[in-house]
Amino acid sequence: MKRKGRNNQEIPKKKKKKFSKFRFYFFNIVLGVIICLLVAAMASYAFCTVHTVTVKGNTVYTEEEIKQLVLDDSYSKNTVYAWGKNLIKPKTDIPFVSAIKVKIKGYDKLEIDVTEKKLFGCVLLSDNRMAYFDEDGKVVEVSDRVIENVMQVSGITLDKAKVGSKVGLEKDQLSFMLNLLKILKKYDIAISSLSFDERGRITVVYGSILICVGNDTNVEEKIMRLPHILPNLEGQSGTLHLENWTPDNTDIVFERPKE
Repeated sequence: MKRKGRNNQEIPKKKKKKFSKFRFYFFNIVLGVIICLLVAAMASYAFCTVHTVTVKGNTVYTEEEIKQLVLDDSYSKNTVYAWGKNLIKPKTDIPFVSAIKVKIKGYDKLEIDVTEKKLFGCVLLSDNRMAYFDEDGKVVEVSDRVIENVMQVSGITLDKAKVGSKVGLEKDQLSFMLNLLKILKKYDIAISSLSFDERGRITVVYGSILICVGNDTNVEEKIMRLPHILPNLEGQSGTLHLENWTPDNTDIVFERPKE
C-alpha cells in the first residue's frame, strides 16, 4: 500500500542515490596517477643518484666551483631533483654568470651549461675592487676577483661604480675607449691592457709591444695597419708609434728598448 499523509496525499518514495560510473572511474584514475607518481618518486630516489657531472661554458669558475654553486644542498645528489630545482628556480645570483641550465644526460648523469656575462674590460676602483664593463660601457659586475684575459684600463682610478650604470669616465674618454676596443676586436687584435695618459691619449699593450695610439683622430686608419705590421714584430719587444700617423704622414716607427 502507498503511504498517505495528511489530507490523504500520497508521500513520494525517496530515490536511492546511485554511485555514478563517472565518479568511479575518476576516483580510480586519480588513485592510479598518485600511485604512479609515488612509484616514480621512489624509483628516482633509489636509482637516480648523481655520479657524473659535466660542466660546459665556464671560464671564470672552475668545474668544481660550479658544481658547488649549483648543487648546493643535500638533495641535489639526485638527478631528477637537481634538474627540477633548476627548472623551477634557476640560479640567478652567481657573479659573472648570466644563466645556468641543468640537463639530465642519464639516470646518474648531469650536464651544467654555464652562460657567462660578456666582459669587455675592467677598471680599478679606489677600494681595490674591479668594475667590469660590457661593450656598451655599462658596469656588469663589481668584484675583488681578478678575471684572467680581461683587458684592464690603467691610468685612472674610479671612486665608485654601480652595476647597470655607465663606467664613470668622462664622456669623451669613454667614447674614445669603447670605439678603439671595438676596432681592435674587428681586426682580431687582443690586447692585455689599455692606459690613458694625463692628456687623454691611449697606449695599449699587445704581448711585449706597447702601441701608442695617441688621440681619437684617424683611429681606425691607424689600427687597420696593425695586422700587416704585428706579424713582422713577433717575438720582439718595444714601442710602436701610431700617435703621429695621418694621411699625410704615414711613417710608423718601431722603437726597440735601449740596451
